[in-house]
Amino acid sequence: MRRTKVACLGNKGAYTHSAAELMFAGAELATYAHVKNVVMAVENGEVDYGVIPFENIYNGKVIGTLDSLVSLTRQSSIVRELATPIVHCFGALKDHGQITQVMSKDQALEQCEAYLSENYPQAEQVAVANTVLAVERIVKEQLKNAGAIASKKGLEGLEILAEDICPNNLTRFFALGKQPTKLTGDDKTFISFHPYVTDEAGVLYNCLSPLKLFNINMADIFSRPDKNPEKRSYHFFVEINGHKEDKLVKRALEDLKLYLDPQGKYPDAVRIYGSYPNTHWDEIKKT
Repeated sequence: MRRTKVACLGNKGAYTHSAAELMFAGAELATYAHVKNVVMAVENGEVDYGVIPFENIYNGKVIGTLDSLVSLTRQSSIVRELATPIVHCFGALKDHGQITQVMSKDQALEQCEAYLSENYPQAEQVAVANTVLAVERIVKEQLKNAGAIASKKGLEGLEILAEDICPNNLTRFFALGKQPTKLTGDDKTFISFHPYVTDEAGVLYNCLSPLKLFNINMADIFSRPDKNPEKRSYHFFVEINGHKEDKLVKRALEDLKLYLDPQGKYPDAVRIYGSYPNTHWDEIKKT
């Protein structure tokens, strides 16, 4: 019997790799250096699923994930979510000298800003594709002036100088797949809408009115530029309670689509990125 194949960001020891092991126990993991490569592996059928980081309680949404969902997903969708603790540690070569560089993924550097400001205020911060790559580079090049931020497992080959340098940290991960999810009675749906045509006072209020009309709770909303230098417009991302196949959710999204794109000219006016069982991420964040 063929094992489930799952793409993830980073090698063994990287946080997304660990999340993939938790979400798909016993699966064969294929590692990639960038989020977009994970998404494309699912889209192209190279793997069954892909696990990508989505949100951290310290520095919010992962921009690379949002941009990849918008630009790359056409056949795949979000099928599962997982929130897991992130325990950042700091390490360097055993015979290290003065630390003048700190390497890690950009999000990890941002999350550990308080620790770095206090302990290595003069050190240059160098962002790499994922935390494990920072460790591999220091070991391979024998960089005695560099330190890395990664998980304890990810710092293999380095001396751990400090543990849990960003306390009470938590990241939510998404799993992408092509198999439709079934209604569980406690689901969430992630969508975006883009007011291509409608540009009027109160457009955001009007876009959210269908959710109010059909009594659908909005768990989260945020915006992201659409990268169109001429119009300078935005994608609005909304996470709602309910499954895309719920009768009221379907009616609300149909009304939203009709308002934003009455002529049916813009397939991206409203997009559904997936429905998935609700893990009550917001409740986890508050504990």
